[in-house]
Amino acid sequence: MGKLDGKVAVVTGASRGIGRDIARVFAREGAKVVVSARTDKEGDFRIPGSIQTTVQRIHDEGGEAIGIRCDVADEAQVEALFTQTVEHYGRVDILVNNAAIMTPGFKVEDLQIRHWDLLYRVNIRGPFVCCKFALPIMKRQGHGHIINVTSRLAQSPGPGPYTTVASGNVNYDAGKAHLDRFTQGLAREVWQDGIGVNGLWPMKGVASEGMLWSRGAPGSNRGSPGSRATGEAMGDAGVYICTQDPRTYTGHIIGDDDALRAAGVTDFSKYPLVTA
Repeated sequence: MGKLDGKVAVVTGASRGIGRDIARVFAREGAKVVVSARTDKEGDFRIPGSIQTTVQRIHDEGGEAIGIRCDVADEAQVEALFTQTVEHYGRVDILVNNAAIMTPGFKVEDLQIRHWDLLYRVNIRGPFVCCKFALPIMKRQGHGHIINVTSRLAQSPGPGPYTTVASGNVNYDAGKAHLDRFTQGLAREVWQDGIGVNGLWPMKGVASEGMLWSRGAPGSNRGSPGSRATGEAMGDAGVYICTQDPRTYTGHIIGDDDALRAAGVTDFSKYPLVTA
């Protein structure tokens, strides 16, 4: 018996990295997973990973999944994502808003306005639109969990004075801070409907394909020393959240390690770290 048996989970940005690993873990725990992303087939995008490779991997691991292509910046595609999910599975129990982009290394004066606008459409507007279409379904069911994947950078850099110069991720950091406030505001709106809304972030970071690419290391399988090699800790932390009572466990912005400790995990050796 899996912890998510009978549940239907929609995971955006699931073609690679954290989203892929959350989808895999959820499927391992018995959920029927809808793998959603912009990249349909391998080679469609410059970063490795695709909907098809994630779905195939879930099937190879004994899980159930379908793939639905969706750009969360496109409202019509988001609506179609949830329409097709309900047509196929009849319900939506879990939504993981993981899809996000980064424009690394550009300071505010150098960042193109169109790149700021694109990040807003994907990282901020995207989760809002996904929630807008998922909420009526969850309300009819009287139950649901929404997890917004956030970042420690939402709290960065804190007050000055400073001794180092910013790395040029102000738009990404601001977007995640916005997502945190949206998470808690929405949680307060819908808790009486039996819907929990929580933010989850990787406390040690993850050496995902997207992160490696943003740091100029395409094709590498190494991240910063101390980061996690995969996003499976995020997946297990997400399972913990989705097995709590959504009326009471809601409005949290929690790190994966803290969620796992709350679940009773004491041995973290199954989540290997990058050592060099």
